Amino acid sequence: MVDIADLDEKEAVLEDFQEVAEILPEFVRDRVAAAKNDLKALKGINESQRSRIEACVYNLYLAKGWKDWHPVNEWGIDNSGFFHLYSMRTFMGARLHAVDPITRGLPKSNHSLADRSRYSQNGGKGRGELSINFLGYPDLSDVHLTIACDYLFPANGFLRAYKPMSPGKYGQKGISAYSFPILNGDDGNARYGWTPGFDPTPETDVDLLEGLIIEENMKIK
Repeated sequence: MVDIADLDEKEAVLEDFQEVAEILPEFVRDRVAAAKNDLKALKGINESQRSRIEACVYNLYLAKGWKDWHPVNEWGIDNSGFFHLYSMRTFMGARLHAVDPITRGLPKSNHSLADRSRYSQNGGKGRGELSINFLGYPDLSDVHLTIACDYLFPANGFLRAYKPMSPGKYGQKGISAYSFPILNGDDGNARYGWTPGFDPTPETDVDLLEGLIIEENMKIK
């Protein structure tokens, strides 16, 4: 681990998230493919009904797959049934949501007070401002990433992580402290989606989106 004094928040986030980012594109594609096959075989609903629940079903399949196979040892998943990851080292959280269907970017928050609070984060700590947790890692327990997934474009760059700073509005850009693409490097040349250095000021021109808030409200067994 790099000296805490040499890290700003974004660098610490990227260092901790790297293992997840390296496997996430393939993991998402595989689980979504399995979910699509099962949805096609589901009887008793029409195509319109199927399309309305597919993002929720994808999220549930991702959560179950992570719980069953645990592909990154230092990242666990909560018991909500949805794809809510947390770091066992820094205690950072990361939740996957479908992109806003209009802006194809960061989704807005759900309507619950807890979710709106999770979206209303600060601009991020600079170098010298991070603290160490009892495990000896940077304390990122107040960082909650939203991973926006564009299921219509399962190619390089269809996932992007944001640290949101406002609940956002449907179909409109919001504010995030920072964001980064999660790249899979399928072409052999693409680098992964992080770079060193971070100016802890809000990004105001990012793809902020409101997502399918259905995915945390529906109960599918």
